[in-house]
Amino acid sequence: MRVALLHNPRPPEPPPDATDDTFEEYDSPATIAAILDAIRKLGIEADPVVADRNLPRHLEDGHYDLAFNIAEGRGRRCREAIAAAVCELFDLPYSGSDPLTLAATLDKSVARRLVSPELRVAPAVLLAGEHDEEALRGMTFPAIVKPNDEGSSIGIRDDSVVDGVDDAISLGRYLRERYGCPVLVEAFLAGPEVTVGIVGNGSHAEILGVMEIAPAGGHSGAPFIYSIDVKRDWRNRVRYHIPPRVSAATMAEIETSALTAYRLLGCRDFARIDFRFDESDRLCFLECNPLPGLDPENSDLVLMSRKRITHPGIVQRILTEAATRTGVRLP
Repeated sequence: MRVALLHNPRPPEPPPDATDDTFEEYDSPATIAAILDAIRKLGIEADPVVADRNLPRHLEDGHYDLAFNIAEGRGRRCREAIAAAVCELFDLPYSGSDPLTLAATLDKSVARRLVSPELRVAPAVLLAGEHDEEALRGMTFPAIVKPNDEGSSIGIRDDSVVDGVDDAISLGRYLRERYGCPVLVEAFLAGPEVTVGIVGNGSHAEILGVMEIAPAGGHSGAPFIYSIDVKRDWRNRVRYHIPPRVSAATMAEIETSALTAYRLLGCRDFARIDFRFDESDRLCFLECNPLPGLDPENSDLVLMSRKRITHPGIVQRILTEAATRTGVRLP
């Protein structure tokens, strides 16, 4: 049996015109090697296949039985859907969500609309251009300003929380020019942030882990956001609480809400769902990542489930779920 590991490698030297976080979601050689090793331990031949413009030829020449898809793609809000769409073009079974879910979840505004009103979302304004800025006059501040179709906190910095309309407009214009996409201005939620890992399909989908993301050293008075600056220095700036420091009833609400989002967004095999509490301790949906990172050392999905399952176990579980769903027989 042959499996293609579809991925985008992080370039050692980014192009000079790229932002410093353009390739934040791309995978390191260590991550690719760890995933390949986990698949090969099942007695399966696994090849790393770069999801670039040569992907159709690679899949056609490789005669693969299944693709393990973690490809982030290139482009804007539909980029994560490209590798999955190519697999469908070749009738090649693949792991993870389909192109519709991959595109819809990368667009934060679309994902918010798909899960509400079943799940609570924070008030927000989508700025596609200057003509949308007048709607900010009705916003409640502080608010967080972020690219609408990016993942891995790309474009979200320590100073992304603003206190008024003028600052939101200024930062929104800067981000639109820098990242080439609409900007979401979302009411800042002052409560704790939690993330939930899910694996499986349909009624058999289950919680893999739940984790609270908190600032190291406790509350400093400044708004804490899981920014790209924080993620790059996570050992010093973050404390992960597994399970979260919440009541049993609140934990049940988190898990139920995560499974609801998973279902509403059409996720398959695995995903990570992010939430945050508002100042009244009400749980709000933030976003969904149907291609969560699988770095064996510091990806949220691996960290939150480490006491339950190993990194190879996660990879093998995802592969098994995809094979069962698509009718592919594993060795």
